[in-house]
Amino acid sequence: MAKSLEFLGERWTLLVVRDLLGRPRRFHDLRASLTGVAPAVLSHRLKVLEEHGIVSRAMYSEHPPRAEYALTARGQELRPVVRALAVWGARHLHRESALVHTACGGRIDMAYYCAACDSLVPADAIHHERFGRRAKGARRRGSRRPPSASDRRARRPAP
Repeated sequence: MAKSLEFLGERWTLLVVRDLLGRPRRFHDLRASLTGVAPAVLSHRLKVLEEHGIVSRAMYSEHPPRAEYALTARGQELRPVVRALAVWGARHLHRESALVHTACGGRIDMAYYCAACDSLVPADAIHHERFGRRAKGARRRGSRRPPSASDRRARRPAP
């Protein structure tokens, strides 16, 4: 989570993502919707988001150079993050309003969802697990491999 916050936690970054969730936008549209952002800061944020594969840039004018920005598939995966922050903010910072379900009027809450099971999952039924290469000798948290013969010999008291 720390690495995610280091990248996404910079001011304006998630607001740029939020504005691009609806549709692709041009630089001047983003600048108009993000009141107070300096052009150089917005330009830098867009460049960093592009370098990380979150945003794609398409030129629509050569002279002067003008670009339209859109979220990549990787950027679209931030939708639940933006939604969760909106729900939390509505609940704790904007108590005079709430995000509600249009069909029934009930307040919106966030939940963990397992696509493999197609079901909601309680928070106490999840854990973080690393995938990919592990350092030599490293094991998954909570996993226990049976002791090898060399392990048993090493633990034996000397005669």
